[in-house]
Amino acid sequence: MIEIELPDGSVAQFPDGTTDEAIKGALSKAFPQPAQQTAAPKDVGNQPIDASTVYVDDMLFGLPGKAAAGVNALIRAPFTDKSIGEEYDTLRGQYQNAREKYAEEHPIANTAASIGGAIHGGAALSAGTGNLIARGADALTRAAPSVAPAINGVGNFVRNRFAGRMLADAAGGATQGALSAFGHDENIGTSTGIGAAVGGLARPVVAGLGSVANMAGGLIGAGNNGRAQAAIAEAIMRSGRSADDVADNLARAAQDGQPEYMLADALGNSGQRMLTGVARSPGDMRQTISETLQRRQAGQGRRLQNALVEGFGAPQTARQTEDALTALRQAEAGQNYTAARQAAGAVDPSGAIQAADDFLGTGGSLPLTNIADDSIESQVRRARGYLTDGENVLTDFNAAFRAKREIDSMIENGNNSVRSQLIPIRNQLDQALENASDPYRTARDTFRRQSQDIEAADVGRNAAMRGRVEDTIPEFQGYVRPEQQASFRAGYVDPYIADIQKAAGPMTNKARPLISDATAQEFPAFAAPGQGQRLMDRIGREQTMFETANAALGGSKTADNLADIMDNQSFDPSMIGALASGNFKGAALQGIAKAVNNVQGRNQATRDMIARMLLQSEPTQARATLSQAVRRGERLSQTQQALVNALIGPGATAYSR
Repeated sequence: MIEIELPDGSVAQFPDGTTDEAIKGALSKAFPQPAQQTAAPKDVGNQPIDASTVYVDDMLFGLPGKAAAGVNALIRAPFTDKSIGEEYDTLRGQYQNAREKYAEEHPIANTAASIGGAIHGGAALSAGTGNLIARGADALTRAAPSVAPAINGVGNFVRNRFAGRMLADAAGGATQGALSAFGHDENIGTSTGIGAAVGGLARPVVAGLGSVANMAGGLIGAGNNGRAQAAIAEAIMRSGRSADDVADNLARAAQDGQPEYMLADALGNSGQRMLTGVARSPGDMRQTISETLQRRQAGQGRRLQNALVEGFGAPQTARQTEDALTALRQAEAGQNYTAARQAAGAVDPSGAIQAADDFLGTGGSLPLTNIADDSIESQVRRARGYLTDGENVLTDFNAAFRAKREIDSMIENGNNSVRSQLIPIRNQLDQALENASDPYRTARDTFRRQSQDIEAADVGRNAAMRGRVEDTIPEFQGYVRPEQQASFRAGYVDPYIADIQKAAGPMTNKARPLISDATAQEFPAFAAPGQGQRLMDRIGREQTMFETANAALGGSKTADNLADIMDNQSFDPSMIGALASGNFKGAALQGIAKAVNNVQGRNQATRDMIARMLLQSEPTQARATLSQAVRRGERLSQTQQALVNALIGPGATAYSR
């Protein structure tokens, strides 16, 4: 017999040899199956759905479908027995059923359109949300200057800091989740929370994936140029300057006679730190960087001297200027005073003699006592003696002119008391000479003016060595003649050039003495017309170039020594040795350096490319490099943002998932 256990636990028996078909027929009659229920088709109404409909609806977070149902309900309700709400529920249900039917029949097209629309809409929403706080900060800055620094700090944090952008992503995700939940008739609170969480975590996830991809690419040498360009784009972003600003800075440096100014300098601290990282890592460019920076710093003194000479319009030293002005004064004095002598008549020195008698109290007569003169009386009586002996009076022009020069010498070498008594005598004699010869005034004024030009060089020298800006600037401004100003400049800049020439050591920062509160005010005030800003720019660049060299080559040699070890050994036993000897710091530095380079995917070839870019100084070539880096950075940012939006969009609501 054939025994078959039935569903109720009993056993059915069939004669041996009964066919399977006969057994199945007998069992079917004994145990009939209930009729299968066919699901009623969903009511989709007149709802045409295709990929474009799905794309637009999800791009706008489901709001178009919801809005269409509402508008149609308002139109249809007056012509049906239903209320507006009932009509809306009917139309909304038909639309959702149509969406589900399209998804079942066209799963690939539906998924692609839904994700594409979510990314598109999320990108637009994130762009607005990400800048909302920064724009609000800008508006408040204009409205309330007193709180501007704090608000600007918030705006800069959101714009430029990774954590700030994470907050913006979280805000965008929350907004997108709320809108999408409302548009798709889901729980707004839940979707808002999911959107905020996914948005906040999306950027670190993308960054982590990018690091992994970079690491993998770096291990096989793929995409080195792209990674180098991305690094330069990152440096541009961190510098807070645009690529055009950086390129223009290089162009101005070349125009100002500083073609050695390079991209690493123009990028500021971000460029300097990036070059330092390459210089202290294994690679072929280490030596090139060192030699380039050392050679450039060795020429700093020459460049600064040229900057000062051109800035102050002083191609000659102060002594050369004084000698040249003295020679000019002597030559013109010989001609002018010869003409004055030839045209001279008799001189009447009575006014000068009277000025001496007024002080001596002699009334022109000899002293009546044998009391000795004091020092002042002695000098006045000596000056009077050049003009008269009590009986005879000097009238010859040449002799009177020599007497005037003698009195000038007495005034120059005397103390203040002597000078105060001799000056009136000299002035009276000078007037007498002028009355005796018309050309004498021209000769005298020219000689006096040229003497002041010569003296201005010494005044400028003292201003540089011992002067205070409260005194030196008004003193210079008192010189109205270009010749005096030029002489002052020659004297002023001379000590600075001498100090630059005497500075020892090729790596000495010769720009440092030129950067102070005093020079910041005096250099622009004393510089040749139109040269003040250019001079300060050149000095500032020299300071920046020194900082670049010092950052890359100065300081502790620990990093350089570690780089040498890593460069010479593929397996670094010194790390184990450092751990064994207790040098945990050295071992940690080696491990960190390797880990960072691997995570960033910056192998030796990438680092060398970064170095070559940072060492560029030719403006046209640098501008092209910056443009390529910016485009690379923009593409990278757009890709990252698309990935962030993709994570936010599909993860914000259950429907999108």
